Amino acid sequence: MPLISGLRRGRVGRTVLALLVVAVALVGIRMGAPAKAAGDPVLLAAGDVGTCNATGAVAGGSAATAKLLENDPNATVAMLGDGAYDLSRTGTGSDATAYQNCYTPTWGQAAIKTRTRPAPGDNEYQGSPQAADYFAYFNGAGPCSGPASAPPTCPAGPDGLGYYSYDVGAWHIVVLNAQCDPHAPGGLGNTALDGCGPDSAMGRWLAADLAAHPTACTLAYWHEPRFFSFTSAGPLPPTGNTNYDTDPTMDAMWQILQDHKADVVLNGHRHVYERFPKLVLPTQSSVGPGTPDPVNGIREFVVGTGGGPHHHFDPDPRTDPTQTIYEPNSEVHIQQTYGVLRLTLHDGSYDWQFVGADGTSKGTVLDSGTDTCHGTPGATTTVTTGTTPSTTGQTTTTLAGSHDPVPAVSHPAAPGYWMVDSGGAVYPFGAAGGHGNADPSPGATTVGLRPTPDGGGYWVVDSAGVVNARGDAPAIGSVPPGTLKPGESVTSLSPTPSGHGYWLFTDRGRVLTFGDAVSFGDLANVKLNGPVLDSIPTPTGRGYYMVASDGGIFAFGDAVFAGSMGGRHLNAPVEGIVPVPGAATGTGAYWLVASDGGIFAFNAPFRGSMGSTKLNRPITGMVPYGDGYLMVAADGGIFDFSSQPFVGSLGANPPAHPIVGVAAVP
Repeated sequence: MPLISGLRRGRVGRTVLALLVVAVALVGIRMGAPAKAAGDPVLLAAGDVGTCNATGAVAGGSAATAKLLENDPNATVAMLGDGAYDLSRTGTGSDATAYQNCYTPTWGQAAIKTRTRPAPGDNEYQGSPQAADYFAYFNGAGPCSGPASAPPTCPAGPDGLGYYSYDVGAWHIVVLNAQCDPHAPGGLGNTALDGCGPDSAMGRWLAADLAAHPTACTLAYWHEPRFFSFTSAGPLPPTGNTNYDTDPTMDAMWQILQDHKADVVLNGHRHVYERFPKLVLPTQSSVGPGTPDPVNGIREFVVGTGGGPHHHFDPDPRTDPTQTIYEPNSEVHIQQTYGVLRLTLHDGSYDWQFVGADGTSKGTVLDSGTDTCHGTPGATTTVTTGTTPSTTGQTTTTLAGSHDPVPAVSHPAAPGYWMVDSGGAVYPFGAAGGHGNADPSPGATTVGLRPTPDGGGYWVVDSAGVVNARGDAPAIGSVPPGTLKPGESVTSLSPTPSGHGYWLFTDRGRVLTFGDAVSFGDLANVKLNGPVLDSIPTPTGRGYYMVASDGGIFAFGDAVFAGSMGGRHLNAPVEGIVPVPGAATGTGAYWLVASDGGIFAFNAPFRGSMGSTKLNRPITGMVPYGDGYLMVAADGGIFDFSSQPFVGSLGANPPAHPIVGVAAVP
């Protein structure tokens, strides 16, 4: 919760005031629900992999990412090109010696190599004429000379060509060769391909292959990305970096994929991780950013993080050479990190996780999300808008077409709660255990506290996204420095049901995931009428809600929209959203609380409010409690509207710093 000044103490009886029941027009973001199964196949992807240092020893990056591959022994491995770097031998590229010495000890282990489906990169062509060493390494003795050569017999496709396709579950996978220009300089032009255009052999093959495989979900990968931000190696950005932020070499292939409703493109080459929205090619230029298009576009991931020397994002000399400026459509950009992209391929949808290599077999999830395929019936993103009438703090609202508000179910937990102030001091009451304070990071203020599922610990988060774990709460991670934009701040933390992850939400509606938390979308590209101040997950952990200060509600994943106060006059800004205790999954039942204590109930029972009472200090937080809710004010005053007993407050002895949040014992 944001920092706001405080309130009075005591317990208010459950006085039920006149209720105004309002039918609300549905507003929200909804996705189709294609089938998912626990055993759906996994594709692990990264490029720019095995590296030997200047002494010839295998460097640690590919060893760390290989652990992630070993942790998914049944997953297909997509190697996105530039498989080997031998820094002890200059100018050798990914030749046979580099592959044997630098790739085989890690990604080339038999248990990984046999399930690897590679794409050639520029280093493969610099290593040997027509990448002959690359094809020999992956295809062996063959024979793999015919155009129909494909995995598993020929893991790298036809010798000399390097483009092929295969299926993984319900998905059709296409591998292409970006070293397709026979007129390219140096060894890159020593290719068996006749060009990169739509009428080239590869272009004709791709169109025919996609026509022969009209699946709902299609993924393609090759080495050099079509869209990317400026990157380079070395400790400092180079002087006069004038590379464009696109490479049009594969435009014809992208267009063919786009015409056949492909869903995902994976690339390497840039030794960073970068994620883009669904894009179509620009119509007026062969360079420059793509055009976001959720209906026809393809989502691109750049995953050049398999173990090669790190790159960093650079300034763009065409704009401001002193500032790192990312490609305009870039949604996520991570540098100086090894990792692999983990794609779970469902029938009609997919989940992604960029798993950072931290030396363990499971790694750390640094980016995640889910999306549907173009070819899935009914899988469209629908946005409709509506309004609610002006109301006071004594209002209940039900979903249009619904029946009675969802009854709140009695909560069996022992009564107790924690408060936290802006300086990180934690105040336990009742059954809440004291596990210690958590000072905010320099220049930041504490914004909230959330308990672990068993109540044996809690996480305290500050406005800079630094998370401190106390008690039995695991230390899962904080926002890396430089991730937040100037003026942006974290405003809330929501744990996953397992307690092994959490989402951090910013005032601009961005969502940052940690542990087993998965992103279901955010508001990064949405113009907001007020800052996002609070969030709650759904009971399943497959969705979440955000609420803005104007009362706007944003539902993602399996969160069900039940109404909002967006666009209506409020006497005071909305401060939080609270789920109805015990409400059935999928009912979309919640309360909103305003800083004056006004309550807005959506498909939920009204338990009372402070909307008509003068408060000493404003409300800064509210949580589910018993069969209702519990409010806290900035001076530590508690207002209990539930079946659970009042167990104490700070209202008579206000703390030195304002209270910014409250959390109940689970």
